[in-house]
Amino acid sequence: MNDIDWGLIRSFIQTARDGSLSSAAKSLGVSQPTLSRNIQMLEQQTKLQLFQRSTKGLTLTEAGEKLIDAAKQMEEASDLFQRQTTGLSEELEGDIRISANEIVGIYLLPPALTSFREKHPKVHIEIEITNQSTSLSKRDADIALRMYRPTQPDLVARRLPDLSLGFFASKNYIEQHGLPTSAEDFKKHHIIGFDKDMAFITAAQNMGFDLSPQDFDFRTDYLPAQINLARFDGGIVGTHIGLAKQYPELEQILDWLPLPPLEFWIVCHGDTAYNARIREMTTFLGQWFGGDNYIYET
Repeated sequence: MNDIDWGLIRSFIQTARDGSLSSAAKSLGVSQPTLSRNIQMLEQQTKLQLFQRSTKGLTLTEAGEKLIDAAKQMEEASDLFQRQTTGLSEELEGDIRISANEIVGIYLLPPALTSFREKHPKVHIEIEITNQSTSLSKRDADIALRMYRPTQPDLVARRLPDLSLGFFASKNYIEQHGLPTSAEDFKKHHIIGFDKDMAFITAAQNMGFDLSPQDFDFRTDYLPAQINLARFDGGIVGTHIGLAKQYPELEQILDWLPLPPLEFWIVCHGDTAYNARIREMTTFLGQWFGGDNYIYET
């Protein structure tokens, strides 16, 4: 009992969290048979049935419920140990995992990271592109680039220059349809917008602009697709000014309808902030995005 492998306990936690072997196996990056064997081995070692199995999935038994809190405390201690180990390292080599959304990860980061690797070839970089917030406490990423200021007290954040937004359309679209001259006229045009993400609509409504998903002729939450729809004469899109100006076929329009800029933050966990490679990367990205490598203003 005193020698239970941490991997078995980790399997127990993730299975309890996901409620199914297939989902938990995917989360842990192992095969479902391997995870099933881990659970069986843990139950054999503890002499306890930890899960109730049914056609709807797995639920914790009474014994499992009594153990899950202690197991999660072990998980938090393990995460803390890994973060502090990383934070104490002074070697400028190893892995750095960076989380960023689609626009930052696809368009802004690649030239910056390529330049960083030229200076530090022993550092290997993993990029997670997601519009969801990754957990820096659980080491899902070492560094995150976010569009909002974090509120967790254990995170270290540095504000970068805001990302300016504006409306764009292709020159062909403008020639064919003209330009909106009022809010009501704008809604009569072909508008490229979001599918499930309501942030843009909420921001527009806060500005006193009556907009709903039904006003969008094209709907997608994938931002690169929005930009390409505009490039190929699909309509009007609100997007990053610095990115849109890289495409000569796009023209910035609607000066009378300004969009508020996006905040831009680089974030890491306090336990890893003094790690040599993470410190060097955050400093480098701060200088990169604070310089002339990306166009922020109109």
